[in-house]
Amino acid sequence: MKSFGRAIVVSVGSLGLALTGCTSSTNSSETATDAGRSGGSMSAGGASSGGSMSAGGSSGGGTTSAGGSTSAGGSSGGATSSGGSGTGGGAPLPPDPCIAAGTCPLGVWTNVTPSQMDPTVLSPTANVFGPGSVVVDPARPGDLYVGGSKAGLWKSADYGFTWTKINDTLPDVPRGVTIAVAGTTPATVWAAAYNAIYKSVDGGATFKQTAMAQSLYSLKVDPNDSKHLISGLHEVDGVMESTDGGDTWNMVGGAGWPSGGISWYPYFIDMGDPATTRKTWFAIAQDGGSAVVTTDGGAHWTIPNGINGLQHPHGNSQIFQTGAAIFVAGLAGPGQGVYRSTDRGANFTRVDSGQFPEALVWGSPKNVYAMYAWACSNCNLGTDFETAPEPGDTWSKAGVPSELVIGPNSVAVTNDGTHSIFVAVMWAQGIWRYVEP
Repeated sequence: MKSFGRAIVVSVGSLGLALTGCTSSTNSSETATDAGRSGGSMSAGGASSGGSMSAGGSSGGGTTSAGGSTSAGGSSGGATSSGGSGTGGGAPLPPDPCIAAGTCPLGVWTNVTPSQMDPTVLSPTANVFGPGSVVVDPARPGDLYVGGSKAGLWKSADYGFTWTKINDTLPDVPRGVTIAVAGTTPATVWAAAYNAIYKSVDGGATFKQTAMAQSLYSLKVDPNDSKHLISGLHEVDGVMESTDGGDTWNMVGGAGWPSGGISWYPYFIDMGDPATTRKTWFAIAQDGGSAVVTTDGGAHWTIPNGINGLQHPHGNSQIFQTGAAIFVAGLAGPGQGVYRSTDRGANFTRVDSGQFPEALVWGSPKNVYAMYAWACSNCNLGTDFETAPEPGDTWSKAGVPSELVIGPNSVAVTNDGTHSIFVAVMWAQGIWRYVEP
């Protein structure tokens, strides 16, 4: 067991740098490529950031090209927890223009990468890993952000259908899920970087940099407290916590913390009570360790029954919670596949066939979805796209367009009041969107 302690303040204070908008290009010369690490095996001559990976995936169906650029702006609407936006409360949601016009193909992954995006972050450029990560504003379901690369920070105000670059000052960063947004007014946006974190309190127009001794990797915001964040670290062991909006960070990982894992993805588990949710986290690593849970903010950790040794594929993880049910995907340990807990993380059972490696799980009131991916450049690994009707008992393979040859870094789930909408960054294949039938 490994203990990191609970009171190691490792951030180095604010540098006071105000990074403003799209007025100039000041991207860092750092690159976020892990290419060239030993031990990777892949298809199609791609560059991986290490480890071995499974090829495969599904094909079938057509694709539609969309995208372009529009003016950014705010949208109103209700908020939900567990990483998605919903339709509860508040004013009626603004319509999705594509859905309202009846021109959206339903149940088809559509490439919505804006034509103005820097093509050097996309395939077939060598040793690049795409435009970054995607997140949705929990208070404004129409507003989504993509960032974490030299392509800049992009915003959509129409559920991911069109995109506008709103800031080009952020550096290229290590590829986990390195941006986060809180539903404040204006929105608060964080962007992790190499040994730094950037924070915007004006919806991404300007950022203030805070130096750190570590590189944050997997930012998550407490659904009940916009000043409370947790994150894993890039390519090293440990989880960190901030309770002051990202100004300072403490290492956590007390009794029961498993040894051997790196690049942890921690998640808040919605317990139905803000005080309990604040301290209840699920975390999963790559290259060792095991999935674990804590109910006291990291002072003590336990391995849930049924997933001892479960790990996420390199660079990829996403869980889905609906009520007391939690879905997680992974490799190793009890075997690859999708696992479900019906008691908020105490016990898990595999619910898919285990035939396919999976990395990310997300869902809607209708269905649960899973895909496989790996932090890999120019790799044809397939997506292993699976879906199951709620409550997630019966899984089947689903088709994707033939040109979609790798799964997502991250998937944002939102809803315009009529349809659930999924927006994904498919690594170097750019931004894709799926409107649930």
